[in-house]
Amino acid sequence: MLEATKLIVAVKNIETPDEQHAFEHASLNVVNLPGVTIARTVYEPGWKWSTDVKPVVGTDACQAAHIGYIISGWLHARMDDGREYDFGPGDAHVMSPGHDAWVEGDEPCVALDLAFTGRALAGHVGRCPCGVEFRVANDDQFGQLVAAIREHARSSHGHELTTQQVLAEVMT
Repeated sequence: MLEATKLIVAVKNIETPDEQHAFEHASLNVVNLPGVTIARTVYEPGWKWSTDVKPVVGTDACQAAHIGYIISGWLHARMDDGREYDFGPGDAHVMSPGHDAWVEGDEPCVALDLAFTGRALAGHVGRCPCGVEFRVANDDQFGQLVAAIREHARSSHGHELTTQQVLAEVMT
């Protein structure tokens, strides 16, 4: 939550992102701003979480919660309880962890994902590649944050992350 007495203005362009990732069926541009991380993802036709992401993170379903907006194209999601949803242009959405999702149709789906980090004033936030988020309040706890993310990735997914990999994902 931003402090009412602290003036913050930050502007970044998604075309010149802080991070850029390209995958076989998707590309991701990420900008980190005080209090929020915004990701624009372009999912190509044929993209499916259970095919393209599951082998990397090792979970049966996506374990990240999503707050987002569909700019163009269509996504279809199936929750672990069997409910299914379609998301299309103009749809703002909130989706709990525990789902599979895929592109519907022959055009790419362009989506914005927002992750509120609570880091506008102080602290650090880091995420495991599976989407689980870890937070610490001050710089004195930074080493504990890195250790917690590495341990989670190892014990939950069998992945050995280096300190450098974790630091690349930690937002100050």
